[in-house]
Order: sequence, then structure tokens, then C-alpha cells
Amino acid sequence: MKPAEARRLAVEHTIVDLGHAAEALAEELDPPFRVEGDDHGEKLTHVLLAQRIRERIDGGEDVKDAFRHVMAGVRGVLTNE
Repeated sequence: MKPAEARRLAVEHTIVDLGHAAEALAEELDPPFRVEGDDHGEKLTHVLLAQRIRERIDGGEDVKDAFRHVMAGVRGVLTNE
């Protein structure tokens, strides 16, 4: 997982566009725009994180704060394993 890719996607694409990309990747199809990642699974992870970040941005949160909040939740999940 590359957090910078999730952030880039959240800034550059709308929530609707990210949804279309997630649907394509879930079906193991190529997304409608460039998503960095080693495989469809990693790309889907980036898009799903971008959706969560974008939702917060669309809700009025600053990009930096939205990114930090979402990534803090991811770190919490990863450290509990």
C-alpha cells in the first residue's frame, strides 16, 4: 500500500469517479483512470482509501486533516493484527 497514491487519487478525482474505479477493480478490470499499484488488489486498496479521504474532503475537511484521519484508522487496524 502506498498512502501517497490514495491521497493523490482523493485530490484528483470525484467520489463518483472513485466509485466507478472501485467497481472496475473489484471485477478485476482496469479502472477508467491511472491508479498506481502492483495488481488490481493493491489498486483497489488505494481507491477505497481515496474514497474515504474524498468523503471527508467533500464534507469540508482540509485535505491534510482528512488524509491523516483516514490513515490513522488504517494504522490502528494494522497494529492490531
